[in-house]
Parts: sequence; structure tokens; C-alpha cells
Amino acid sequence: MTWLILTIVSAITGAITKILQKVLLGGRQSDPVAFAFIFQLSVAGLFLAYTLLSGSFYEPNLGGLIPNILVMTLFYCVGNIFTFNAFKLAEASEVSIIFATSAVWSALSAVALLGERLSYIKILGILLVLSGVILINLKKSRWHINRGHLFALLGAMLFGLAFTNDAYIIGRYKDVASYMVLAFALPAITSLLFKPSAISSVKYFLEIKIFGKMLLCGVFYALSAITIFTAYKIGGQAAIISSVQQTSLIFTVLMSYLFLGEKDNMRNKLIGMGLAFVGVVLLV
Repeated sequence: MTWLILTIVSAITGAITKILQKVLLGGRQSDPVAFAFIFQLSVAGLFLAYTLLSGSFYEPNLGGLIPNILVMTLFYCVGNIFTFNAFKLAEASEVSIIFATSAVWSALSAVALLGERLSYIKILGILLVLSGVILINLKKSRWHINRGHLFALLGAMLFGLAFTNDAYIIGRYKDVASYMVLAFALPAITSLLFKPSAISSVKYFLEIKIFGKMLLCGVFYALSAITIFTAYKIGGQAAIISSVQQTSLIFTVLMSYLFLGEKDNMRNKLIGMGLAFVGVVLLV
């Protein structure tokens, strides 16, 4: 079950990333497109440095994969912009609930495109994980639907589909880190095509104090990315891995409780964590 351990590591580092991203996007001067550009480029740089220093950089034959590369670039570029705008415009808990639907998109596309099969037990496990994630973030206050929620839904769909597309591409790579260079650099560069003026806002993230936090965030995000794709590479199913990775919300809750003193709505959170745990057991 090495793939499961890697997926849980991805969930933990992903949870840390979400907290840091929320902090970085909280400033009034922070532009989501500028952040998408500089953040993804930083992660690509980290992977490039690692592959060069370790001598593991690998260039595969991408013949026949150009459509998939274009889909990857577009989906991650637009998906990141939608997601960062969602965190900017809506509450983090609401965005997290909606973004959990990315696992559904991954599962459906993995069955359709990768030929994966899901038993009724596995489907129940996926539903329990998603129910747990929703319950963890559910609040009594009434939602007022805004653009942030729409951005979160679109971002979830694009990320879910992009993950399955990645799973297909990754089969042609001997080294996962080498693909990560491409997977982060291309969407980063493309993001500026949607809003060229965002380049003027990049300087905000290059301030030493801000850039240090972003680089730390990038390290955790890089760990989250490489572990989840390695989990697939060594035999995990894309549909199941994507669902288990949603348990990052459990670790977010635990970290918020331990380090930020957030104790509100603990009953829902505990029940939600229990449901998600049972769901993961069924998926394994």
C-alpha cells in the first residue's frame, strides 16, 4: 500500500499549502493571476533544480501527446486562476466544500478515459470521503451565492479532469519530477496571456518577506504534487487517489485546531473526519 502512504503525504503537504496560499492571497495588493504566474514558475524552478542536481532529468518522446500537453497547460492555467479568485472572493470553507467535487470529475474521467473500474464499495468510499469533507466545512450560516463559488466549481472541474489527463501522460515518463517541470512551467507562462497587465503586480510577491512565504508554500506544493503522481505511477488508481487526497481537509482542520486555536463547529468536524476515515478504509 505504498501508493496510499504517498497519497496521505500528498494530502498533508497539500493542507499546509492551502493555509499558506490563503495567507498570501489575503493582501489587498495580491493579484490572483500574478500569483498563479510566479507561484507555478517557482515550483517549476524547484523541480528543475532537483532534477538537474540529481541527474534525473528525462526528456520523453512526446509524439502523440501534444493534445494532452495542450489540455494540461490550459486546464491548470485557467483552473489555478479560477481557484485563486475563488479564495479571494469567497470564504475558504465554502471554496473547500465546492472544490472537493474535483474528486468526482477525476473518478468519472478516469473510468471513461483510463478504463479504470470502480466497485460499489469503492463508489461508497468516494461518497463518504466527499460527505466528510463537506460536513467538516459546513456552517450554519446561509450561503450567498457569489462569483467566488462559481470560480471554485469551475476550478474543481478543470483540476479533476487535468489530474486524469496527467495520469495518462505520466505513463510516458520514467521520472515524475521531470514531468512536473513541464506541468508547472507551461501553465505559469500561459497565465499571463489571460491578463498581461498582471506582470506589474508580480513585484508584490517578489518582496523578500512575501517571496519567502511563497517559496515555502512552493516546497510543500511540490511535495504534494510529486507524491500524488508517484502514487499513480507505482500502481494506484487515479479515481481512488484523487478521492483520498481530499482528506487534506482533515489535516487542515487538525492544524487549525492545534496552531490557530480554531475550535468552532467541532461536532461537525469530528463527524466529518470520521466519515472521511471510513471512506478511505473502503477505498483501500
